[in-house]
Amino acid sequence: MKAKFTLFTVLLCFIFGFSQSEDVEIKKLKINTDLDHFAARVVGDKVFFSHNLTTKRGRAIKDKYDGFIYIMYEAPLSADGEIKDEKPITKTELGRFNMSSATFSKDGKYMYFTTNQIDKGTNKLKGVDTYNLQIQRAEYEEGKGWTNFETLPFCDPDHNYAHPALSPDGSTLYFIADVKGTKGKSDLYKVSVSNHSTYGEVTSLGETINSSRTEIFPFVSADNKLYFSSDRRGGKGGLDIYVYDLDTNDAKQEPKPLEEPINSRGDDFSFFLNEDLTTGYISSRRYKGEGGDDLYYFEKF
Repeated sequence: MKAKFTLFTVLLCFIFGFSQSEDVEIKKLKINTDLDHFAARVVGDKVFFSHNLTTKRGRAIKDKYDGFIYIMYEAPLSADGEIKDEKPITKTELGRFNMSSATFSKDGKYMYFTTNQIDKGTNKLKGVDTYNLQIQRAEYEEGKGWTNFETLPFCDPDHNYAHPALSPDGSTLYFIADVKGTKGKSDLYKVSVSNHSTYGEVTSLGETINSSRTEIFPFVSADNKLYFSSDRRGGKGGLDIYVYDLDTNDAKQEPKPLEEPINSRGDDFSFFLNEDLTTGYISSRRYKGEGGDDLYYFEKF
């Protein structure tokens, strides 16, 4: 979750309708190890997630900047949320690496994911040249796997762009960036999407949603609620998951943190809610975890 990302390498029951059952059940998945497993996303009958690129002996590979390299995995969807029989995704560009934090079109044909720029850019925080993060789009072709990789046109090599998330209708892409005018270390932005080939003007989600701290890992549920993680004041500790209703007409609405057991005193991020709006996945570095970023499955949300 942190690799290469140099910026960061108690939901109340209130009148706006954000409610969370007190009976939420959450379990740590058996797939977790001391390596990183995060950003699970369900697409059709598959679940995709991010995991370290490893050696044949299972050791995590690092780049020359001492950052972990990630790759996308897929596995058959199971009724109990467990992830097993996983395998790396099939892709045509074998040299492409550090693929993580992906979002998919409903039909599973298009994937947007976080990777690194091919050319060096300036790291604004450290004042050095690094391969900043960018967002790419890939297309799935039967018999070939993921192919036709394209960098989104607004990704400037001198800034970071990461954690893409498509709206339920596929017409808007949410993501984080550290471009000029960003309020915190990274803010939430959006851009319109047309036919997964052309994109509109990048727009900030504004000061109501963005804070002076760090916002990462946006996700938009089937009922058009925005979930994201932030280390802003008022949380339980570290990164917490917040929710904001994108359909509200209430100008005073503010993002609210989710209750336990979704949020914990550790880092909680990369929230995903299935279309049933009751089950899903989160990633976390919480007490009694396996040591890395772990995947958890929840029910009765």
